Order: sequence, then structure tokens, then C-alpha cells
Amino acid sequence: MFEGTKLNMFHSNTAAQVVDFPHRTPQLKTIVIGDVARWQAQGMNVAPMDGLRFVAIDAICADTLAEFAPETIFSPLIADTFDALEVAQFLATSAYAGRYCAISDPLPDREAVITEISKHAPGISFDILVVPI
Repeated sequence: MFEGTKLNMFHSNTAAQVVDFPHRTPQLKTIVIGDVARWQAQGMNVAPMDGLRFVAIDAICADTLAEFAPETIFSPLIADTFDALEVAQFLATSAYAGRYCAISDPLPDREAVITEISKHAPGISFDILVVPI
């Protein structure tokens, strides 16, 4: 690799140089709220990953938000046991300052749903990600 060059890392006559490594950008943190038990039973990997946590709806609380401090939260627009309005209202009462995005099949009037949920959860940055079937 270093042909013709004698490399002696421990005994050098030159002054040590300080190497300025680029700062690593902090990992964005995301929570996905949903039916974690069902997802696990279906074989989905719901183990925590770098910057990503899967949380059951009955386990989401102010402590979880404070501890993990997510920048973004995702959930289904409508699930078996909850809907995005309930999540948005909880986030509003918890003073959540990040983004909240519900995931949905195509809707007849996406903007009307966004307006309605935003009206009931003031201060929440809410949007709907439509995933085609």
C-alpha cells in the first residue's frame, strides 16, 4: 500500500497535526404509532432502529415524547382502535412541536380532512401522506 515509504506512527520527527473531522449531522428521530403487536405477528420488523421507534397507540404518552423527542410522527389516518384526530389532539395537549403525518389510502378530499384535524389540534403541523393502493 505504501511502497517505498517507511511509516512509523509512534516515532515521528514531525509535529502532530490535528485533523478536523466533519461533524456528523444528528439523526432525525421518528415515531411510528400503530398496532405494533399485529405488525409483529405479520412478520414486520418493529425493533427500534437508529432514529426510529414503533410505538403502540396505548403506549404513546408524554414521557415517550419527552424521552425520544421525535421530529416526526407517523400513524395511519384510520386504524382499528384509533384515528389521526385522536393522535393529533393528544399531541396538541402534550405541546408536541414536531410534524405529524397520517398515512392513508386515496381520499375524496384530502385538504378537507387536513383542515378538520388541524382545527381540532391547534399548533400541530399536520399532513396526510396518500399511498396509492
